Amino acid sequence: MLFFIRALGLTLPLWIVAGWSAAEAAIFFLVADVPISWIAVRSGTRAAVLAAIVAAIASVAGAAAVFFWAGRDPAGAAATMASLPAIDPALMSRAAADYHRGPLFMLAGSFSGTPFKLYALEAARARDYGFLFISPLLRLPRFLLVALLVGGISNFLRGRLGLRRRIGLLAVSWILFYVFYFAVMPG
Repeated sequence: MLFFIRALGLTLPLWIVAGWSAAEAAIFFLVADVPISWIAVRSGTRAAVLAAIVAAIASVAGAAAVFFWAGRDPAGAAATMASLPAIDPALMSRAAADYHRGPLFMLAGSFSGTPFKLYALEAARARDYGFLFISPLLRLPRFLLVALLVGGISNFLRGRLGLRRRIGLLAVSWILFYVFYFAVMPG
């Protein structure tokens, strides 16, 4: 796989995706879909799929950080999560309920705006170490969807718009997404 990464010339972008995904799974509030989609526009769908896989695996580090932090300081970890943008006690309760309903509900939550870190927080309360093993499987579907969707759109637009314009369109799309997200989410 390292040979494949080097052949694509994506070493630095993949490290960025890995770090971003781990940070977002722990405390950062902008999703790892942002750099995955940038790679899709910049380097194509195959590179973005690889980035999605890297992001899913790297998110375990962030989930583990929350898991072990909440295991030692549950009140502090919960208070920190509640202070993050777009997170309030109602969202934390919904995430906890989805966690206890099972993986399919957590997977659905990843598509509906529920921060993954809240599932890690609840897994710590339940002392569910197995959560860390299924984390990549909960993250990968959305990351792959972003990689494929943005890669397909970028490929379609390639003949009509140059790279700079496609990157600009992507940036505007993410800005609009987050303006909407923070307007409708709590906090």
